[in-house]
Amino acid sequence: MLGEARSCTAALTRAEHALDTARPGDEVPHWARTFDEAQLADELGHCHRDLQQYRAAAQHAERSLQLSAPAYARSRLFCRVVLASARLGLGELDQACLLGAEAAQQAAEMRSVRATEYVRAFERSLEPYRDAV
Repeated sequence: MLGEARSCTAALTRAEHALDTARPGDEVPHWARTFDEAQLADELGHCHRDLQQYRAAAQHAERSLQLSAPAYARSRLFCRVVLASARLGLGELDQACLLGAEAAQQAAEMRSVRATEYVRAFERSLEPYRDAV
């Protein structure tokens, strides 16, 4: 895990630097032309969550939600689940459940298989707390 964390952190640092130093008119691959600060924050949140670095995951997920446009509803849902997972990892069960419930409602409305899978994975992570009051 330590090697993965170091490699991931190095890659994230390179990505942040690349986005920070990009200038209008720079040669950019087609697939990266719409990549922005909100998407980078989302990716950072996912990575930190996967590395169990929950405080950093929450900070980046919150930043992504602040920056991303409402038109990106599915991406925002994924980010909300990452934030819920981070809050759970930080021991903030009530906040995690609130965010998870919001994400579940949104997933039901958008009828996305991937969105439903994200929410179900989060719900499974709540299993150890099912008897909590």
